[in-house]
Amino acid sequence: MDKQIYLIILLIGQLALIVLDLRERHRKRHRGTSDGRLRPGSVLFLVSTIIIYGGIQFGGLALVPNAEELLVLSRQYVDQLLGISGGSGGAGISLVLLTGAAGFYFAGLCDYLFHRFISHSRPMWFSHENHHLTTDVSAFMPGLCVRPFAVIIVFPTSAAAIFTVQLALGAAGHNSWNMMPMLYSVILVQAAVLGITHSAFMRRCWWLHKLLKPIGITTPQEHWLHHTADLECNYGNFTIVWDRVFGTYVDPEKIDIQEHRAGLDYDQDFLGTLTFGRFKLPERLRRRYQLDNFCYLETLRSN
Repeated sequence: MDKQIYLIILLIGQLALIVLDLRERHRKRHRGTSDGRLRPGSVLFLVSTIIIYGGIQFGGLALVPNAEELLVLSRQYVDQLLGISGGSGGAGISLVLLTGAAGFYFAGLCDYLFHRFISHSRPMWFSHENHHLTTDVSAFMPGLCVRPFAVIIVFPTSAAAIFTVQLALGAAGHNSWNMMPMLYSVILVQAAVLGITHSAFMRRCWWLHKLLKPIGITTPQEHWLHHTADLECNYGNFTIVWDRVFGTYVDPEKIDIQEHRAGLDYDQDFLGTLTFGRFKLPERLRRRYQLDNFCYLETLRSN
C-alpha cells in the first residue's frame, strides 16, 4: 500500500469519527443530556490544545524509527541471530492471513502488558494521564484523538511485536518475505479499533459490540469501562482477549454504567497533564473555557 494512501485513509477515518461525535454531542444537547452548549472560546481552546498535543505527539514519534524502519532493522537482526542470508521471498494467501491474525493478537498482548504494567504504573502515569483526563470520551477530545506522550508506549510495543513476528517468520524460512503490506493492514485495523472505541457515536451501537465480542476485538462499550474513574479493567486497546485470559475483563452487558463516570478521580486539567501536575490553569480560565464540561475539577464543583 502506498504510504500516502495509507495516511489519507487514517485521516479520513479520524475525521469521520470526529464529525459523528460532534453530531452526537449536538443530539444529546437537544435532548438535555449533555453538559450544555460550548462557547466559541471553549471550542478554540480545545482546538488549540489538540494542536499542542498533536505537535508533541508527532515530534516524539519523529525521534524514533517508524514501522517500516523497525521492520528492516528487525529483519537484519533476525538474519544475524539465526545465521541466515536468504529465504522464501513469497508467501501464500493462507500464510499472509495467518501471520496477519497472529500479528494482530500478539501485538494486542504486547499492548496489554505495556498498557497495564507500564502506562498505569505510578512512575509512568504522567505519560497516560492525558488520555484518561476527559470525562467526555469522544473522538474530538484532546488526549483521545492525539496523545502527546504516545511514543513512550507505541515505540516499544511496536518494536516488540514486529521483532517477534519477524523472528517467527525467519525461523520458518520466510525471512525474505515483504511484510510491509501486511503490517500496514494490521496498523490500519488497529487505528480503526482505536478510533471506534473512543467514539461516543459508536458507543450506542450495541450491534457492533455483539459483532466484535466473539472474535475478541475491543468494542466501544468495553473500552469505555476502562476510562471510568473507579474501575481497573479492559486494558486491551485492540483486543480484549488478554483481559479475559488475565482476569481483568468486565462485561459492559453485566454492569450498570450509570453508576460510573469517565475521567480521573482527582482535580486535573489539560495543562496539568503536560507539567506533571505542577502547573494548572487558573480558576478564571477554567470557568472561561468551560473545562468542567471535560475534566473533573474540584475547585469548580465545590463552588
